[in-house]
Amino acid sequence: MRWVTGLAGLMLAVGGAAPSAAQPAPASVERELEWLIERLQVSGSLTIAGATVRASDVTLQVYERQAFAPLWSRKGDLAALLRTVYTVYTDGLDPDLYHRAVLSSLWAAELDPPRAAELDLLATDALLRLSQDLSFGRAQPIDPTGLVNGDGPFGGGDPVASLREVLASGGLEQRVAALRPSHFEYDRLRDGLSELRALQRAGGWTPIPGGPTMQRGSPDLRIPLLRQRLAVSGDLPGEGQQLGEGLDETHFDTALEDAVKTFQHRHGLNEDGRVGNRTLAALNVPVERRIEQIRVNLERARWVADAVPDTYVAVNVAGARVYLIRSETVAFEARAVVGSDETQTPVFSALLSYIDLNPTWTVPGGIVEEVLEAVRRDPLYLENQRMHVLDAEGRRVDASTLDFRTFTPETFPYVFYQEPGPRNPLGRLKLMFPNPYTVYLHDSPARSLFALERRLFSHGCVRVEDPVGLAVEVLDEPATWSREALEAAIAEGETRTIPLKRPLMVHVVYRTAEADADGALHFYADVYQRDPGVLAALDAR
Repeated sequence: MRWVTGLAGLMLAVGGAAPSAAQPAPASVERELEWLIERLQVSGSLTIAGATVRASDVTLQVYERQAFAPLWSRKGDLAALLRTVYTVYTDGLDPDLYHRAVLSSLWAAELDPPRAAELDLLATDALLRLSQDLSFGRAQPIDPTGLVNGDGPFGGGDPVASLREVLASGGLEQRVAALRPSHFEYDRLRDGLSELRALQRAGGWTPIPGGPTMQRGSPDLRIPLLRQRLAVSGDLPGEGQQLGEGLDETHFDTALEDAVKTFQHRHGLNEDGRVGNRTLAALNVPVERRIEQIRVNLERARWVADAVPDTYVAVNVAGARVYLIRSETVAFEARAVVGSDETQTPVFSALLSYIDLNPTWTVPGGIVEEVLEAVRRDPLYLENQRMHVLDAEGRRVDASTLDFRTFTPETFPYVFYQEPGPRNPLGRLKLMFPNPYTVYLHDSPARSLFALERRLFSHGCVRVEDPVGLAVEVLDEPATWSREALEAAIAEGETRTIPLKRPLMVHVVYRTAEADADGALHFYADVYQRDPGVLAALDAR
């Protein structure tokens, strides 16, 4: 629940009248707080020492419920709040968004009642802001198709009572820390952020000049810079490692080739061990940009409210990769083909419940135009593709009786249906997790696409390079469904459905930075150009 109250509603709450300027100055912190809350109700926000306090429902009600008594009468609570505000820097958030400077200044001073009331209100606003942002994200969710909902960051049906309970508990730091996503990737991204910031303070890494491709066996004067760059990022173990006897530092040896492959794997590049234009461009991305990527993806992780299960399938659209995560380890990983710029794969979660072998394909509405155009060009297209036309009752229609030139996707009253086979775009297998976007994981006959670095070719579904391997993992029945058993069932050519005994969640996400189970950072191109919007919203004052 978002807690911002509209100005019109607040005006009604106080009869629509502004407080009189002639009101006598209150003499106690309670009277000062009452005066501040009345002003906040009318105006919707207050500026105190340059910091803005918002008129949220929780802020207004928490003071009203306790007759405007201060919430922060114990100095230890304020000290705990300040420490908490400083720690959000490790989450990629700016402590100044939570009144860091003003709180520090007021906390250290001897205060009269008006200043003490202002400090109390600022502290409450800071706690509400940072707890909300850690729980649900600071920016309005941009990538997900579903928004996060909840009663408040501290849970319970009454956020005002929850806030009072947190303040009374004496454990503010622990309660706020518990609001962070409880997922190993979030923790490791935070660690990676700290490491990259340390590198930034040390000067980052030196760009490598352009030139011919560097590869094993080829001498190049830039190789010392390449070694230094890969050592700094941890891809070349042992900075200043020993070179083979008789080799100088400009020699591209096997150890350097392996380090390049490691770097390429972490950046979604083809792992050929050669430093061509794309690998060089990735090496030269400044550390400041990598820090921004981690901050953006920490924010994306905060948008996901549901607890992540022990075992689940993850699809990273930006990286075009599919994983099976089991007990914080990667049990399976494969390349994927995802939606193009025009037909982007959506971000959502759903339950994987069954697998279809030798699936048929009913052409979705968004692809009907392509099939109509193909039939207009080639009258034998449907026959060659083993496709049929079905009416609304599922009965086959004689395609030779139809004039496809007269139809548009909107007026076409039938559906196209394709039999299983080598030309079926779903390939030999699909993994079904019913969802409103008609997106699923499946095989593909277009095997050459998996070798490309940029794999944005689908209409939104996710094609998996090794769907049989993924199916074996998610079925998790080695005695019944080994890889050999699945291959044999597929070879029979019959369409068959296999239910999962233990359905799994599938999380389709968009991550341009992530951390693997070993803590290594991975970076991917922002293929849908979403990072700038998240970063701008994250830093907006």
